[in-house]
Amino acid sequence: MLERLNGAGVALAAPFFVWLAGIAVTLLPLGFYAPAYVYAGKTAVCAALVAALRPWRFVRCGGTWRDVALGVLVGLAVYVLWAWPECVPWDGVTAWYRRWLVMPIGGMPDYAASWCYAWDRSPALAAAKLVGSAFVIAPIEEFFFRGCLMRWLSQRDWQGLPLAAVGRQAFWATAIVFAFEHDRFVAGLLAGLAYGGLAVRTNSLRAPIAAHVTTNLILGLHVLLADAYHFW
Repeated sequence: MLERLNGAGVALAAPFFVWLAGIAVTLLPLGFYAPAYVYAGKTAVCAALVAALRPWRFVRCGGTWRDVALGVLVGLAVYVLWAWPECVPWDGVTAWYRRWLVMPIGGMPDYAASWCYAWDRSPALAAAKLVGSAFVIAPIEEFFFRGCLMRWLSQRDWQGLPLAAVGRQAFWATAIVFAFEHDRFVAGLLAGLAYGGLAVRTNSLRAPIAAHVTTNLILGLHVLLADAYHFW
């Protein structure tokens, strides 16, 4: 049964859509609140699915340690772009950013809601959130967006297409879709462009995975150390 599921498209995309399904069935019916342990369960399920499907077989994940170092530097830069507008000491800048550059556009997100701070009540679940955010969903998103979607949008016979050969329209379209997967959609767009640029430049997913893991890991540590749970 598993062998029939091991096609490139399924292996690269299925973990991402299972992750989205976990969001849909747990958050939406509950008014965007779910017990924190749901995230830990979703993390475990998707990590197991990645291990079973081995998506790295269907896209180049090689490269040099220099590529990894470049990815880490880009990941740190994306973290700054993501967090800085909401960490500056100018309340007007933060308020404008949250109203117009964070979804819902034109409204103010309710960062005082109790679900934003559910992790604070359980260090173990907060650690699970950190691990899932950095080491599970970050690679899963790179396998789907840069490994699958960006190549599929370039040409329908996409499985043999090198990352360095993706089309410009596919590159931008993937970054835009990635942006609107996140509530901070402008930061998401810049992140998508940065991660996609790494994939094209290095012709590998090693650098963008390193960058995405770095961004999510540092942002998660920022959340825990600064009690900035609204980023989660």
